[in-house]
Amino acid sequence: MAWRVNEVEADSEVAVVELEGIVDSTNLEDFFAFINSVFKQGFKRIVLDMEFTSYLSSGGLSVVIDALKRAEREGGTLVVARASDMIKDLFEIVQVDRILDFYEDLDEAIASV
Repeated sequence: MAWRVNEVEADSEVAVVELEGIVDSTNLEDFFAFINSVFKQGFKRIVLDMEFTSYLSSGGLSVVIDALKRAEREGGTLVVARASDMIKDLFEIVQVDRILDFYEDLDEAIASV
């Protein structure tokens, strides 16, 4: 698992958060802490780049939903870019796709936030 935060522009509130590997019960607390650290760094407009995310558990999904709510409370937003069909299916099954925007293209996702 490798998670990284890339600032889009210096002194901006926009970050691309790269999620790689598996998010499940073995690293859920670390994932929660990592997402919280993104907000603590001052980012409010977040793109979750899930191109290399191979699995997201229901607990990981909850962390993403909480992050979306926090971003909106703080006047920002959160979107998902380049998620696999399996990851998108998970969001659709629990109907999170109704409140969360998905993009196939990273540049489009960045422009949307």
